[in-house]
Amino acid sequence: MTPSVSCPVKCRPHPCLAPQPPAPSPELLAARGAPIAGELRACRSPPYLPLSRSADSLELRAACRGAPPASRARAAVALGGDGPSAALIAGAQSRHAIFRDELVRRAFTAAEAAHRGQVRASGDPYLQHCVETAALLAELGAGPAVVAAGLLHDTVDDAGLGYGFISEHFGAGVADLVKGVSNLSHLSKLARRNDTASRIDEADRLRIVFLAMEDARAVLIKLADRLHNMRTLDSLSKTKQQSVAKETLEIFAPLANQLGILNWKEQLENLCFKYLYPENFDELSTKLIEIYNIDMIAAATRRLEQALQVRGLSYYAIYGRHKSMYSIYRKMARKKLVMDKIYDIHGVRVILENKADCFATLEIIHHLWPRIPGKFKDYINSPKPNRYQSLHTVVLTEQTLPLEIQIRTRDMHLQAEFGIAAHWRYKEGYPSSLACDASSKETHTIPSHSDACLLSYSKQCDHKGPVLVILLENEKCKKSPKIGRYWTY
Repeated sequence: MTPSVSCPVKCRPHPCLAPQPPAPSPELLAARGAPIAGELRACRSPPYLPLSRSADSLELRAACRGAPPASRARAAVALGGDGPSAALIAGAQSRHAIFRDELVRRAFTAAEAAHRGQVRASGDPYLQHCVETAALLAELGAGPAVVAAGLLHDTVDDAGLGYGFISEHFGAGVADLVKGVSNLSHLSKLARRNDTASRIDEADRLRIVFLAMEDARAVLIKLADRLHNMRTLDSLSKTKQQSVAKETLEIFAPLANQLGILNWKEQLENLCFKYLYPENFDELSTKLIEIYNIDMIAAATRRLEQALQVRGLSYYAIYGRHKSMYSIYRKMARKKLVMDKIYDIHGVRVILENKADCFATLEIIHHLWPRIPGKFKDYINSPKPNRYQSLHTVVLTEQTLPLEIQIRTRDMHLQAEFGIAAHWRYKEGYPSSLACDASSKETHTIPSHSDACLLSYSKQCDHKGPVLVILLENEKCKKSPKIGRYWTY
């Protein structure tokens, strides 16, 4: 493995006296999909210093020889460019345009310099984790400040960058987000050390503290960080895998659910299921492959499309879906059911324009297929606590298989998929599958409480240190529904 270096420049003989590494061909570079000029610059590793380099540039590069990560990052930001990992940023840019933003590019440069030489247990460069964390945030529609903070989220704890450096170069907003993620990481480590996930009350309290962050975006960055860590858990020992998975299942997956990001919640739960109960995971995977009927889903989708067209109801999308593996496993365990009694393994989702169309579509569905009694749920008029809205009904298809159909508007769909981050999607526009004019849509903001609200929180400080005061609503208490609880850290 190539030894790590502590600065972008390493002393070498004069280029006329030392053999030059062969430059990659333009064809190879074109096949990799990156700009040829940028690739040629990146392939000189480490780059030789031409005599025409300015005195300031030479001084900055000389200053970072043998310097710690913080000094390297400072010099790298001053010099600009993408550093030796240009291929990583090029790949991110091909997936998400926001990686071309000037603030995000500078954050990448600083993260590359700060993490240079660091590798993960898998052998991958540590920087790759930072880029993938930021890419998950970009998928939610996050802006430059959040994506930049995603790139820099580990530079304080793992590379020694200070709040002052990040604030100076990227603004106090980005610095506050990185600091918030660092605080959450410390809480997470303490929880893992104390096995907090095994005690339900303490796990609940920790999630409350997470949710009490002044800026909920820091929690989203931490969730993205954990999701990528779970995706790359294979390289750790089995003991470590189970420790991280247990904490994730009890703290981070419910946190994603509370924030309404159901896509991340399902991914986290399925990954935890894989590592905590591998035998059950393999067995259930095999059964699902055997019983899942793709042809039935396709036939039901076509029939519903035709019925909506006859009625003159426009829709944005109709597509098949399946219940997550961990949700199936939990339902079977909780209700002591066999898989044949799980009625929502097969599913279809319909996305329409407005609430009236949702109920009209429900009527059409109940004319097309016989409904299974007791399996209708109206989350439109009675939303879930995380603001989830949809109509759920289960019908019996021609193949005598139960089929759950979810009916929602496109606004409800964005709320269901992106939860607390749905307002980013309203600003960024809808995904191509739901493309429409978003100008007339309501703007959703991150939920918060006013200072006068009984569910608000505040920070107080005395000679003993900070005190976080959290007021919760206890739904089980009838006489006194508002109960205050206090934790001191």
